[in-house]
Amino acid sequence: MERIVLFIPYILIVICALSTVQSISADLLSNSLQQRIGDYDVSINAVPRDPISGQETRINIIITTVSNNPVTDTPIAIRISDERDELVRTQPILLSSGHFSYNYSFNNSGIFLLSIDILDYPAVGNPNDSNKKLIFDFPIRVSEPYSAEIANLKFPIIITAAATGSVISLVLLKKFKKSKKVT
Repeated sequence: MERIVLFIPYILIVICALSTVQSISADLLSNSLQQRIGDYDVSINAVPRDPISGQETRINIIITTVSNNPVTDTPIAIRISDERDELVRTQPILLSSGHFSYNYSFNNSGIFLLSIDILDYPAVGNPNDSNKKLIFDFPIRVSEPYSAEIANLKFPIIITAAATGSVISLVLLKKFKKSKKVT
């Protein structure tokens, strides 16, 4: 029994450490959304990872071919929509290195649709022809500033709980040892 009580603080610390490592690695690996259509792979990520309404968000876009070659001299257009309306549409942007960053400030919270239009064959036909355009749609969840602050408190709450559990375990262990010596 004494050994079990002694290991409780260590178990709590290990669990907290594992949950922290998992969230860090998840941040590195899943901080981007990816899609493949035709010969194109499109990845986006947002900085900050969880966009907050009223604050500027940088949306990083990487477009490659299936063979992992960067897309060069290809026009794209970026559109952002809410549930009802298209909020913004860029003029065609000539993507020269396969990378592009777009800054946008969401006015309110909710789920928004980021659409990236790639003109598949820019030299042929009308650029507005929907048959010549590939459209990549990505959902973006935008939080209120208050809920984002609460989400950022997750790590301190876990650490506080682990420390409190460790202190309680040590106090109980000392009481258990004292009661065993008395009898």
